[in-house]
Amino acid sequence: MSIVTIVGSSGTAIHVTVGGGKAQDLAEVYARQMVDALARDKLTTVLLSPGVSTPLDADGSLYSGFVTTGGSYAPTGTYDFIGVGALNDATNSTASLNERVTVNGSGINATGVLSVLGGTTAGLTFEAGVGDGSFLAVTGDNYFNGGTQSANWTIVTAGGNDTILATNGTNYIDAGTGNNLILLQQGTNNVVSEGRDTITGGTAGNASITIQGGNTIVSLGGTAFISDDATTGSLITVGDNSTVQSGQGSTVVFSGANGTLSGAQNDTVSALGNLSVVHGSNQTISVSGSLQFIAGTGSTNISAAQSTLWGANDLSATVSAGNTALWTGNQLGSSSNQLIDASSSKGTLEAWTGAGDQTVIGGQGSDHFVFGTEYDGNIDATHVTVSGGSGSANTFGVLAGHTAGDITITDFAAASGNKFFMYNYKPEDAEAAVKNLLATATVQGGNTSIMLDNNMKVTFMGVTDLNSSNIIIS
Repeated sequence: MSIVTIVGSSGTAIHVTVGGGKAQDLAEVYARQMVDALARDKLTTVLLSPGVSTPLDADGSLYSGFVTTGGSYAPTGTYDFIGVGALNDATNSTASLNERVTVNGSGINATGVLSVLGGTTAGLTFEAGVGDGSFLAVTGDNYFNGGTQSANWTIVTAGGNDTILATNGTNYIDAGTGNNLILLQQGTNNVVSEGRDTITGGTAGNASITIQGGNTIVSLGGTAFISDDATTGSLITVGDNSTVQSGQGSTVVFSGANGTLSGAQNDTVSALGNLSVVHGSNQTISVSGSLQFIAGTGSTNISAAQSTLWGANDLSATVSAGNTALWTGNQLGSSSNQLIDASSSKGTLEAWTGAGDQTVIGGQGSDHFVFGTEYDGNIDATHVTVSGGSGSANTFGVLAGHTAGDITITDFAAASGNKFFMYNYKPEDAEAAVKNLLATATVQGGNTSIMLDNNMKVTFMGVTDLNSSNIIIS
């Protein structure tokens, strides 16, 4: 803790106790402004009295009003600085003001930006006027009331439990490390949450929130941007076309038609509409609409009416598809283990494997599996174990130009009507092509293996009677 002394004219001064951080920096800026104005003989100071309207007319100076006792104040006229703190004198240089203060700023007409410093341990209530300003409260539990004003404000508080009602203008808000309540209106708001805060806002306005303290509750309307930089979980609810970035163990609810989540870890996520999830890990995701899941990793649970999944290295995903799910493991740079388990799906899974070791399990629908799809810059072999699932007949196969690899189909015989396909080959005689493929078959240990072009081996577990009715070459 340190003392910041704010000088005034005619030998007056107040001091406030500040505990460092952004509040300390801003208080010292105020102090330097006063010292500079005093040195230039351009400082006029008034000791304000509670219950008395103290007017001050402009004459080219920097105008400051000092509050040194508790009560309600309503200064009018021109003020550039309102300071609340203990009156500084030689006999009691470490005294602090510990009475509640209320300042109505509606009658103030600043020459520029009004600066307000709250230094009472009992807290300051400040009611904003029509002009722009900067509000700093370095101690106590404080209340900034933006009312219906449309002015622009910078609002910084310290470690108290503060309440901030933002204006309808542009606001920068940092409520410090306490348990704060931040109410956003129709303006543009940039909020840094260091404490365990509750941040709410309506459907209008634009909000950008950076969560640093964790365990924060955020409830905002549309077009919000949340950067969840904390290491402990928060509860975040946002409206249409909002974006949540990062996150660690948070619960995130997207209540609008569309949303985006990026870089989150261990989050529980739900969306009432459509959602894009980018570069996350170890998430639980439930989407009522359409999901785009891009390069996620880790142990992930996905439930969506419709989903498109671009896998990444070390993804282990449980997928419940209400209608359809499309997974592709052939994106650039992905060449290690991936697991896609859609066994709980009632819908259809379409899976395209790529390089590396991959395990794919189908669901209850009629699933479609394409092996060894090649992409620019990587022609590594694919190693896949696939189970078609317990439902309808499935299709398994390759496209012309596939990579090398080893494919194991564990349950080809489980459903009648299962087919193995080779598309885009365009043989002159399809029946002869199928006959030639079957000529490569070997049966060992109750399983049948065939050799495709490009050095790909396909093994059908539990099958000893593979025949032309099981294969399509077109």
